[in-house]
Amino acid sequence: MNHLEEKTLLKRKLASLLCGFALLFSGTALAASLHDMLPDAIQKSGKIIIGVNGIFPPMEFKAPGSDTLDGIDVELAQAIAKELGIKIEFDDQNFDQLINSINTKRVDMVLSGMSDSAERRKSMDFIDYFNSGTQCFTTKALAEKIKSLEDLSGKTLAVSASTDYLTTMQKWSKENLVDKGKPGINIMAVDSAASARMQMLQGRAQASALSPEALGWANVQQKSAFVAVGPLLESNPYGIAFSKENAKLRDAVYAALQKVFADGTYLKILKKWGAETGALKRPLLNGEAVN
Repeated sequence: MNHLEEKTLLKRKLASLLCGFALLFSGTALAASLHDMLPDAIQKSGKIIIGVNGIFPPMEFKAPGSDTLDGIDVELAQAIAKELGIKIEFDDQNFDQLINSINTKRVDMVLSGMSDSAERRKSMDFIDYFNSGTQCFTTKALAEKIKSLEDLSGKTLAVSASTDYLTTMQKWSKENLVDKGKPGINIMAVDSAASARMQMLQGRAQASALSPEALGWANVQQKSAFVAVGPLLESNPYGIAFSKENAKLRDAVYAALQKVFADGTYLKILKKWGAETGALKRPLLNGEAVN
């Protein structure tokens, strides 16, 4: 290697090194700016306390014999905390106590598969991050024949009698098939979601209906045996809940969640749990897009 080649190589190495420093500084500065958005009290404590009810797989739950929380909400919380440069602490409690825990400041926010409703918005703010509702599905073996809800005309759908999924599918069948002169869906009411899936696997029914996250959990347990059919019906968003007096934390979490959406982490988490049919394109604040 001659002297000119050595100088050229040295310049390239220096340029690469400077570029690496620039990227590192940029990432550090961004993390610092998000961290600085947090309320002073949280910056001082070094953590965000999150209320959860850890009995709702796959959103948040503990595996048998484990004391460690796992699930979609848990991984999202960890991703948000990473962007904010903060630690998180989960306060696992009864679901009906979560709202009160925000009001009494026992927790800083709730991330626990909580529906964003007009009634709850009267006292809290929500960052919507996931769409739940009624998701029809079939078996992998029938997926080529049943590609849309219209393909269920004249076929049997097994569903738990104690859920809204049954009435949602009855309504859809009437309005979209029967009222148009087509054979409706034969609704088989059973005692549980597990029973409905068993009817499918034994060939007595060709479809069923669950929430998208419950369908994802069923696929985790039964090795991707099921395939979603059609759009999500009776869509109902889950939101991260905050006190209306805690807008600073809400806005910091919103900014962090935007990054989690943008860099692909959000969709990666949902796909891991088979719940991507409930994905939002972007997080919403009380149901509205924010720039």
